[in-house]
Order: sequence, then structure tokens, then C-alpha cells
Amino acid sequence: MIAIKNLMYTYPGGDTPAVHNLTFSIAPGEGFGFLGPSGAGKSTTQKILTRLLDGYEGSITVLGKPLQEWDQKYYNYIGVGFELPNHYLKLR
Repeated sequence: MIAIKNLMYTYPGGDTPAVHNLTFSIAPGEGFGFLGPSGAGKSTTQKILTRLLDGYEGSITVLGKPLQEWDQKYYNYIGVGFELPNHYLKLR
């Protein structure tokens, strides 16, 4: 359902990658949660998967389709719980 391979992302102007060579997959029906210390890249990865950030390296497929090939219908298939009080109006 979701497959990520060698995901890398460095914020513009940054020297150190926020996400470095992340690889994992999530099978249909599988529950998945990100756990880790502050600065581990959890929120950055979620922002990439929800298409709030682009310019990443590596490959991401969702439902067998590369992330960059999805249109607005993508949002009908995903659900994400971000930390509060952040509300991303772009996801409407």
C-alpha cells in the first residue's frame, strides 16, 4: 500500500538531512505509527507523504502508484494525525 525506499530530505538552506535513507513499507490493513525522538524526521516524512513538502530524493509509491503521479484524488485515500495544534489548511 505504501512503499518508501531510500527517502532523503534536506530543508532548503539546511546542511543536515532531516530524513536520511529511510526505507519501510506498510501493507494493506496494517496499523502504522511513527515513534522516535524529536528531530528524527517523523513530521517531515508525514509532510512528504501528504505532499506538503516536495524536493525529496528516493522513491515513494502509494497504492502501487508513484507519489508524484497522484492528483487531488490522493487525499481521498489517506488519513494522517499530525501533532496539535497544527492544522494544515492545504489538505482541505
